[in-house]
Amino acid sequence: MSEEKGKEMTIEIPMEEGEPLGATPNDKMIVTKVQAGTVSEGKLKIGDQILRVNDTVIKDTHHFFALLRFAPPCARLAIFRDEKKAEELASRVHIPADRERNITRRDGFSYELVKMTWKAGGPKLGLGIKHFQNRVLVSKTDPASISAECLKIGDHIVDINGQPVTDKDVARGILVKGLQGTISIDRSQAHGEVTMKERARLAAKVGKELKSILGGQKKAAAVAIDDRQFGHVIASDNEGKNLRAVKK
Repeated sequence: MSEEKGKEMTIEIPMEEGEPLGATPNDKMIVTKVQAGTVSEGKLKIGDQILRVNDTVIKDTHHFFALLRFAPPCARLAIFRDEKKAEELASRVHIPADRERNITRRDGFSYELVKMTWKAGGPKLGLGIKHFQNRVLVSKTDPASISAECLKIGDHIVDINGQPVTDKDVARGILVKGLQGTISIDRSQAHGEVTMKERARLAAKVGKELKSILGGQKKAAAVAIDDRQFGHVIASDNEGKNLRAVKK
């Protein structure tokens, strides 16, 4: 018997104008969070991939939320649901309490706990990281590597095996010592905001330009200070009166 791969279905969600959906999709339109007490609770599940809103194919997250503004009184969502993948994703977005304390949650970001296991003869780690504003960010994931399967450029690595990391050298040291580990990350899902990746790229560009400017400057000439005093005559329109010299 072949394993079920998932299926497409339609979910109808009654909603009022201006009412939030209460579900957060990632850049692939896969739901990573369903907020309790919202219209999505009991309708959408973590792992659902949203395909269409009221028969309109979704281009990206910006387009999706734009379509939702015109959806009331009912948003009819065509989704693809794979129960197995949904369970895997649900386990990743569930952060244990001992790891949750390392995270400062922000609106517009999703949080995951990813497991990375590597061994001799298997795929390489293939991870590049950089330090930016007291954070460790993913700067590179090599194709066909372990990192490429679960991380994205711009991801913020919050902790590794429960140890908070804010320095890339510390993070690298923890990673190379172990053969497996779990990494807490936050990933920007903000709409209309500058993503982590863009911030890092901008910071690198500004830093490079600043270095170029400073490197091209010539050394300032030595300044000699002359403390001799001089007398200057102050001009006046009072004709016929003698002016006295003053020191400046």
